[in-house]
Amino acid sequence: MLVGLATHAQAANALPSDIYSALLKDDGHTWCVYKNLADYQADANKQKLLETASLTYSSNRLAELSYKIEAESGDWIVIDKYTPFENGADLRRINLLAQANLNVIQETVIHGAKSDAFKLISVSTQDEMDAELRPDVVLPEVPVKTNVLEFPFAQLVVEMRTQPIEKLCKRVD
Repeated sequence: MLVGLATHAQAANALPSDIYSALLKDDGHTWCVYKNLADYQADANKQKLLETASLTYSSNRLAELSYKIEAESGDWIVIDKYTPFENGADLRRINLLAQANLNVIQETVIHGAKSDAFKLISVSTQDEMDAELRPDVVLPEVPVKTNVLEFPFAQLVVEMRTQPIEKLCKRVD
């Protein structure tokens, strides 16, 4: 369940507001999570980032999870912003499509282990001019996570919140 991460993390001692940044290393198998933004940025500047994330906790509860994935070709970027609530989450997805010169914003609601169909919120060019989603435009297929613990980096944050460490890297397959 999506709120499982927030509930589990309540047992950890943390400040009223904590932000964790995460990146997938170049090997495509190792996630690193950082408490310190400067440490994250230093490592991020050393590689091409295809997957990144940030988790924000407020009063020991997960307030927001943002996940960004980019195609190796650079043709598209998907940014998912999960905002948890009891037994679910709101999900706002931004599709940045370089080839089609489009920004497509969609939203859905996750209830337990199921998500509603995405609703189209807006379509614009990358210059922020109104546009239409043409039938020939295919949106990237990025699965919706109905449980944030499905994200490997979220599991690392749970582990990290129980330890006095600034960075945690683990290979996940």
